[in-house]
Amino acid sequence: MAMLLGTKGDDILKWRESARLVEGLKTRLTRKWGRSSAQQAQSFLEGMTEALEAELDYESQLDAELAALHQALSETVAPAGLCALAARHGELLSAHFSRRGSVLALTGAGNAWHDLLVARTTLLAEERMLSLGQGPPPVYALLVTGDRGREEQTLYGKNRYLLLHQLDSERFFLFTRQLATALKEAGVIAEEEGLWHGSLADWRALLKGAGAARKRDPREEMENPLPPFAAPMKGGSPSMPEGQWRLEAMADLCFVTGYEPLADEVINAAASSLKEQRSREAFFQLARKAIHLPLALGHFGRWRIEKSGEHKGEIDVEGLGLTPLVSAVRVLAIHMGVQGGGTLHRVRELLYRGLFSVELAERVLEALQCLMQLRILSEIRGEAAGAYANPEEFTQEQDERIRAAFEAVLDLQKMAYQRMVGQG
Repeated sequence: MAMLLGTKGDDILKWRESARLVEGLKTRLTRKWGRSSAQQAQSFLEGMTEALEAELDYESQLDAELAALHQALSETVAPAGLCALAARHGELLSAHFSRRGSVLALTGAGNAWHDLLVARTTLLAEERMLSLGQGPPPVYALLVTGDRGREEQTLYGKNRYLLLHQLDSERFFLFTRQLATALKEAGVIAEEEGLWHGSLADWRALLKGAGAARKRDPREEMENPLPPFAAPMKGGSPSMPEGQWRLEAMADLCFVTGYEPLADEVINAAASSLKEQRSREAFFQLARKAIHLPLALGHFGRWRIEKSGEHKGEIDVEGLGLTPLVSAVRVLAIHMGVQGGGTLHRVRELLYRGLFSVELAERVLEALQCLMQLRILSEIRGEAAGAYANPEEFTQEQDERIRAAFEAVLDLQKMAYQRMVGQG
């Protein structure tokens, strides 16, 4: 039933979607009862019961297929074998979303699958290391920042990964190579992407801005490279960009697998750094940029559309809608000392702390759901690089709803500007 209603804990969207479902049923029943005979009313109820049973059967079948995938995941013996399972999982979620349209159901299942997939990939990297006689890895923690860090994993999550350890050792460098290669073979990270890795001391130095990149260890320059699965990472540990991305990385960070107490130290260090930075001019400069990001809805209600390329005539839902919304909520959350969680959690906390009015919180959450739906539909079409929508294909109802979403983001930006600019 959780997948059916797309609910999660006591989140605001839970009671909204459930209330709408109940209200819709009440409206239909009232209309039907007002002009129907007892026999017609009975027939109508029987039809609704059959439809509900069919939906519950669908949910049961979906649960069974997901359970089978999870079992297959636990039995996979090589990272490359995980790709087909991930593709099948994506097909199941796509079909469910096409039928239900529930953002929370899809992201909830996406978050869970992501963690299982990455944990299995990490275990396979450990096993490969043992099979090569390299011994077990030292204590480590793997964390993710990005969509999964905000609990907003969709079909094509945009994430970056950080591998932390307590002390430098040759075994850690060996494990880093194994894990980076396994994550690429499993399709978790792209071939050109790097895996940031370092000690807790490296992480704390990075947070202070004292050198974004750890010095490359000479042991990574081996004359005799490891087998293909354990190919060394070229260029050592990639540096983490300064500025906006580093701010996002610290705010949208969560634990995936490994030694959780170490991950807690990493996350707590990031939280402390954010607390220190939120009163500095550099943070307010980044905040200004975040709350001035352009939107797809321009002056006089005109859409800003792509002028050329593959998406000519379409609006950039990701870059000119979701990103401005998520960014504005993030900087407000940092400013108010809200730690962790995703955009929905942050809006709820900002509402409880009096920064959001109930009306604005409702509109922002409506906008989040609307824009996330557009993103997921774009992903279902195979557009992994971004999210686009063609305004010419909108029905009048869709056009009104999407415009209302962008207007809510604009009002969010205005509120953030009024709240923060005078304090920079």
